[in-house]
Amino acid sequence: MHNQQTVLHPDSATKIFVFEEVYPLRAAQEQADKKKLSAFGMFAKFNPLNRPKEETVQLSRQELRWEPFWHIVAKRSVDYSCQLTYQVPVHNPYAQTLQIDDKVFEVARQKDKARIEFVALEHCHRKIQFDQLIDGMQRDIKSSVFAQYISKYKYAEAAQVERPELLKPLVSMAAAKQMASANLTGQAVNAFEIQGDHIEFESTHMYMRPVFAFEFRWSSADKVGVIEVDGLTGEVVENGRWFKDKVNKILTREALVDLGAEVAGSLVPGGGVGVKLLGKMTDSRV
Repeated sequence: MHNQQTVLHPDSATKIFVFEEVYPLRAAQEQADKKKLSAFGMFAKFNPLNRPKEETVQLSRQELRWEPFWHIVAKRSVDYSCQLTYQVPVHNPYAQTLQIDDKVFEVARQKDKARIEFVALEHCHRKIQFDQLIDGMQRDIKSSVFAQYISKYKYAEAAQVERPELLKPLVSMAAAKQMASANLTGQAVNAFEIQGDHIEFESTHMYMRPVFAFEFRWSSADKVGVIEVDGLTGEVVENGRWFKDKVNKILTREALVDLGAEVAGSLVPGGGVGVKLLGKMTDSRV
């Protein structure tokens, strides 16, 4: 057993970035209206007995919301020693022993090959990297999707954010960091003895991207469905979700560090570890 330390650079690691809106509301509304009959699933759309129709599906509410995702960069540094047996070939066909300083090694021969063996203690240093983009709303969205947003669209760092439609993250910073830590500590280190083992978080960034959400009500079946339109790319998601919980206070970098310190109840995706959800915010009324 050994103690593992976690290090964070608070001055530079934690930042908030906000994307600029690209796709206009009117275009998003038109896209959503074209797809509204698909908001209730494929089975409903192609059910010959009872399927949504233009006159039975109406827009019930809409919003431009801001969805968070995380960019977590961390590294694990391990100083350790390995005890290994080395085999060194001996080329002199007449050699019986080899002496290194005051140690004598017997030469072992097999057919036309000869060698000596000795046990050595290796002193090692290994760095293990973690660099992932994680959806803050706990959906199965690939890192490459968020990477394309960052590479193609404009965004700016914000000292503080006060947006009434900022979604409260279901994956808190604490959860995202635990995911990184679990990944890094899960990397096996074949060691005889570990002298030092620590995880350093180099980036804990939150990005906020615009997404239009349109909720439609199917009156004859008393059902609701949501069409989402990406505020950057204009891409449509037919099986969307309506998220009710918003961050209704000013969000600062300092508050982001504590995000996850107050409200308990979430699980780290894939980690099975209980973490806290939403942390200290600066009250906008102060």
